[in-house]
Amino acid sequence: MTQLQMPYYVIYCDESCHDLNAHHDFMVIGAIKLLHAKKSELTYRWRQLLESLGIHAEAKWRKVSRKHLAHYQRMVDFFFDSEDLQFRAIVVDQKRLDMERFHEQDTELAFYKFYYEMLEKWLEQGNEYLILLDHKSNRDAHRFTKLRACLEAHLHGTARIRDLTVVYSVQTPLMQLCDVLTGAVAAAYNGPRPGSPKATLADHIARRMGWSTLKIATALAESKFNVFRIELE
Repeated sequence: MTQLQMPYYVIYCDESCHDLNAHHDFMVIGAIKLLHAKKSELTYRWRQLLESLGIHAEAKWRKVSRKHLAHYQRMVDFFFDSEDLQFRAIVVDQKRLDMERFHEQDTELAFYKFYYEMLEKWLEQGNEYLILLDHKSNRDAHRFTKLRACLEAHLHGTARIRDLTVVYSVQTPLMQLCDVLTGAVAAAYNGPRPGSPKATLADHIARRMGWSTLKIATALAESKFNVFRIELE
């Protein structure tokens, strides 16, 4: 198979509760994947949905409220009704992190190690990828190039990363959908207030998957909504 024939995917990445200092028990790093050929169509349909809901600002998990709950349920349904969209999240128990033993006392290094863990199982042989990360200020200006280099070393040339770069979610519609789904998993693990709009939305997502709760770990073979809780020593 030539490179021109390789399936080409876009991966939008975001994170939630990523303080790595126990303000939240669990951190979640999530991503949405779709074929690049579907990107324009799905972006257009997402924008049309927001327009129909009267939403003209950025959609984000933190904006989920009782007033807008039905709107966010429609956004979640957009994901489940779009067979071309897949979601994956990695859940990290921040209380069990051994920063000295494994991460050189560097929370930023730990964060990008978990980013690697989330992505590497999703990069499959014979494909090309455009990986888009939500903008985040780093102390080390080379974090993104190092992440790409580690992923490429893992691939051993069996797949190609066309680019790994940073975007702003306010300008990237499908990143906003990733934010909502990632936030929902983080909320389920960190325990939202029962009956709150955020708890209700997390439960709505779980029901769409046929689950009783979103606080779950799935098998890697679960391709639509994959949740991986990493086991730390």
